Amino acid sequence: MVLKKILLFLFLGAGLFIFSCEDTFDLDLQENPNFPTPENANIDALYSSVQVNFAEFLNGPTGALSVNDVTMQLSRQRAFTAGNDYANAWSPANFDNIWNQAYSDFMPDANEIIRQADARGLPFEGGTAKILKGYVLMTLVDMFGDVPSSQSDQGAAFLSPMRDSGADVYAEAEALIIDGIADLNDPAASAPAADNFFEGNVGDWINAANGLLIRLYVTTKLVDPTAGAKIMDIVNNPDGFETSDFMFQYTSSRANPDSRHPFYEDSYETSDGDYMSNWFMWLMSEEKGIIDPRIRMYFYRQVGQVPLDDVNRFDCVFSPLPDAASTPQHYLDCDPNMPYCVGSIDQGYYGRDHGNGNGIPPDGDIRTVYGVYPAGGRYDASTFQGTQNAGIDGGLGAGVIPVLPANFIDFFRAEAALTMGTGEDARALLESGVRGSIATVLQFARDTDPGSIEEVVATVPVIVRGEDTLPSDSLINEYVTEVLDLYDNASDQLDVVMKEFLIAAFGNGMEGYNMLRRTGRPFNIQPTIQPTAGSFIRTPLYPAAHIELNENATQRVVTDQVFWDTNPADFVK
Repeated sequence: MVLKKILLFLFLGAGLFIFSCEDTFDLDLQENPNFPTPENANIDALYSSVQVNFAEFLNGPTGALSVNDVTMQLSRQRAFTAGNDYANAWSPANFDNIWNQAYSDFMPDANEIIRQADARGLPFEGGTAKILKGYVLMTLVDMFGDVPSSQSDQGAAFLSPMRDSGADVYAEAEALIIDGIADLNDPAASAPAADNFFEGNVGDWINAANGLLIRLYVTTKLVDPTAGAKIMDIVNNPDGFETSDFMFQYTSSRANPDSRHPFYEDSYETSDGDYMSNWFMWLMSEEKGIIDPRIRMYFYRQVGQVPLDDVNRFDCVFSPLPDAASTPQHYLDCDPNMPYCVGSIDQGYYGRDHGNGNGIPPDGDIRTVYGVYPAGGRYDASTFQGTQNAGIDGGLGAGVIPVLPANFIDFFRAEAALTMGTGEDARALLESGVRGSIATVLQFARDTDPGSIEEVVATVPVIVRGEDTLPSDSLINEYVTEVLDLYDNASDQLDVVMKEFLIAAFGNGMEGYNMLRRTGRPFNIQPTIQPTAGSFIRTPLYPAAHIELNENATQRVVTDQVFWDTNPADFVK
């Protein structure tokens, strides 16, 4: 397994220089044998490039702003520290990496795979490339609205490609995914040398593609009155409907190449790491009065209790130290229990409040960092140790991108039942989504960081191992019962479903960001620490690489809305 994953990355360095014996000894100098054409390039290398560039588009190479960096901050899965107000949080140049990863790296290779698929008899590679391209196109629209597509990747024919409407690009994505499913149903579809999603399993890819279609129809429900019926056509497929965990798998390789999860590199090398969201950690640790069974997998605490002995550690904005009496009024107006300055003092969850872009105090040794899921970091067995150890802790970075785990589909279907009249049982789907999320995260922790789970973490009064801190079946059942009780007694049941989806989607900020713009829920998300931070970013600015190099491009303002977001202005905090 590990060798296959490492080979996927190694293909990128060597694959483009591999060609057949007959090419090597061809004396026709019309083609330089040192620079193979796309037609004779190694298809495994090209396919590996598509998958790796897909991952880097979403999660970025370490140090570059990525889709997840932006959307996890805006969705409150991570602290929004890009600035103190929305309008000036990021400049156009900040988004260049996202744009270039899509249009310079991913698209050319994906389009080439798709172009060659029929000629070379590659229905698996062609079909899955279409599915991945469909997801990238949707994500570009979700991020930026109208984007180039029909005129992009055309070389000199369109040096300044026009932008297509977001609705047209979404329609293209839908067609690509449907075509991809048809390709995969070809009996000739066979696994490539390396597949970092499903190890070449055709059925899992088809399940993932159907899940993406459900995601597309839920996202466009406000502009497509037939979206609910389309969802049920998939669910009621006479051949059956199944879901699979659509996730990109990183490896633990630290060098040659470094193929670890960027979140791991962020928190487990030498830097202090990103600030986690105080609100999100409070949501999981204290809000319900029952600890969320996933919290020890999502986060690793370096301290068991947030120390208050040094005022220089904190930048609370409205007080020198975390102090509930100093909680700003606009926090209390949102939720009288809203956390301020820390996630939980008593439980050791320390991050930052939403919109605190102030300077960095010397607090690296007490920050809560990414845990084992999805970062491949360390499982929190209450060991409370530093993590800046040059990459030797936990799962060594063998994390995942949760593109579309199976439990996401349960939440989409629950939302559709409540808002689109699909007739399904939203409560049962909510329970299935929560239980599925917990099971996936728990199993991932066992598989990825067995060392922390087997470790002896205490000897007095009895020997305690990491596994003793794993959530018990009774805790899981208690948590699920609490969620269902909240649902049964809620004046707005969609709010309960969306809050649980936001928790389950940790590590996939785009789903949270889309959810906020699509539903306006959950209602009690933490507002910006400054009450004058301006209107929420409904779409980020276009990248400088697009505006400055494309003569047909014009900039927008961050309050412009994606085509499927027809909700009122200031719908989201």
